[in-house]
Amino acid sequence: MFKIFDIFKKGEDEFVIPDELEKSYEISKEVLGVGSFAVVKECTNKKTGENYAIKIISKRVIKGKEQMLTTELEILKKIKHPNLISLRDLYESKNGVYIVTDLAKGGELFSQLLEKGSYTEKDAASLVQNVLEGLAYLHDREIVHRDLKPENLLFKDKSDDAILMITDFGLSKILKNQNEILMTACGTPGYVAPEVLLQTGHGKPVDLWSLGVIAYTMLCGYTPFYGDDQNALFESIMSGEYEYEEDYWSEISDLAKDFIDKLLTFNPSKRITVYEALKHPWFSKANNVDILENVRKNFSPKDSFKRAFKMVKGVNLLRKPNVDNPDESTSSKITTGQQKMINDIFEDGVKN
Repeated sequence: MFKIFDIFKKGEDEFVIPDELEKSYEISKEVLGVGSFAVVKECTNKKTGENYAIKIISKRVIKGKEQMLTTELEILKKIKHPNLISLRDLYESKNGVYIVTDLAKGGELFSQLLEKGSYTEKDAASLVQNVLEGLAYLHDREIVHRDLKPENLLFKDKSDDAILMITDFGLSKILKNQNEILMTACGTPGYVAPEVLLQTGHGKPVDLWSLGVIAYTMLCGYTPFYGDDQNALFESIMSGEYEYEEDYWSEISDLAKDFIDKLLTFNPSKRITVYEALKHPWFSKANNVDILENVRKNFSPKDSFKRAFKMVKGVNLLRKPNVDNPDESTSSKITTGQQKMINDIFEDGVKN
């Protein structure tokens, strides 16, 4: 993972901040996050004093993958919703692109939850509803996020009733029409839908599967799919089989389990849609029992990282070079170029 940091460390001298950006914003030296193609810092509007996030993208590093950036910017320009990060400003220099967005001061989903004094199933339902509202807005506009995970769900602030916001549209896709089938394998290990791993074609349902994994984890602290090694882990996801262990799920309502079951339906054509999910009775009848102790006991970011890192290696075992078009590949054929893209995507997914 260090090589990602090295890329930007070595390339710092190549960044000449655009005059307009320098006049409008003060950029902090503190790094909020680092990915394969970008570094995110905090910045302050010099006129208003408001704080924002600025994503600094090296053109040198993203060379050959410009379409991903183009799509992300196109999406950011289209969207404006309380549960989605919004674009504030955009600048470009010879060597970099600078994207100014809302700053989610509350931090990542689990970082905030684990700091709470109490956390109930009802709280979890409310947060999942936040995500669904954002997803509904995206899906209405034929946008598939394709990388929903806890790290991409950020609280607007640190208040007890802070809303949850979806961020990072780097892997998102705007469908040409509602029937378009995507074939490029992408996402983050552990949260990808089985149809992505199997390369049988995917679309909006992958976001609902990912939310199912997140909702499950929010209620017990551990993920529904696992394995002793990378192959077993992928087999677990592709089997679609999971359990509700009595020790950790006895106080969770049957409605919560039914909701998760509908999200984690293996067949994407039978999986619940975003609007069907929003109508589920769980949101109005969730238990008010405190589940924080179990979530704290079971949740381990360090172990999750190790598990995800092993999964990255496993991707190589499932891919064989062939075909030229990354969006027309099959489950058993893939180009060398697409293989590299998959590796980049999954590497970015475990950067934290």
